[in-house]
Amino acid sequence: MKIVNVGSAYRHPPEFMINRPYGSGDYLLVVLRSRAFFHLEGKKREAMPGQAVLFRKDTPQLYGGLGEDFINDWIHFEADEALLQKIAELGLPFDELFPVRDLTLVTSLIKNIFSERYSQNPRREESLGLYFLLLLTKLSEGMELPFSGKESLYYRELAEIRSEIYLSPEQNWNVDEIARRINLSRSYLQHLYKTFFGESLIKDITASRMQQAKYLLSGSDMTVADVARRCGYMNDVHFMRQFKAQTGQTPTQYRLQNHIAKSEVEIARKDNPFRGTKR
Repeated sequence: MKIVNVGSAYRHPPEFMINRPYGSGDYLLVVLRSRAFFHLEGKKREAMPGQAVLFRKDTPQLYGGLGEDFINDWIHFEADEALLQKIAELGLPFDELFPVRDLTLVTSLIKNIFSERYSQNPRREESLGLYFLLLLTKLSEGMELPFSGKESLYYRELAEIRSEIYLSPEQNWNVDEIARRINLSRSYLQHLYKTFFGESLIKDITASRMQQAKYLLSGSDMTVADVARRCGYMNDVHFMRQFKAQTGQTPTQYRLQNHIAKSEVEIARKDNPFRGTKR
């Protein structure tokens, strides 16, 4: 395969339109960041941000803005039989709209491909091939979503929020505030979250805090009260009760069982058979 050209976050005025009656002469991936129209199989289709089209080299291409700035990422590429077989195995369709499961990740990969394409890295072509295969794999995940239509459009936002929850469990996460943030009712937010991730939002918030607590208890000498605060609990008694309810142990019991004391580290360092050897 060969990357012919690539564009990341290209912005055009609302009236922008691509019209290639005989195709582009190579394969083309278009990933949308704005609303757009596409003519596919003789029919005009409205497309939404978070959708993509994979054109064959001889497919007519007619698409453009739909009342707002047209923003997209795109890759023109050549494909050999091995790559076409891989695309078929991944279940990616040609010449039709399909959903992008994680737009943030996909556009980040395209940006990396863009940077690599114009670099002078000695293994640029190898890196481009690996990036592109990863991109196709991530795109294929959108084809396997257990939901579609309107629900799929919220997946990206909720996936980003879930990442934030696990990255920052100390924040005061609140269901009502999250619902307002993405303009959903409390009940519909909780329904979507459970549908997408198989767990309730409240349980996931608690799970993120317990994960952080275990990490801090086993790998630091912070007090239990400090650990509680670092995990979003202003009341360490409440933290201890919830920790025991989730793990079956108090924080102190968990620490005694899992913590590596500084003295043990010193002993291990002294007993290291490679200590002091030259390399």
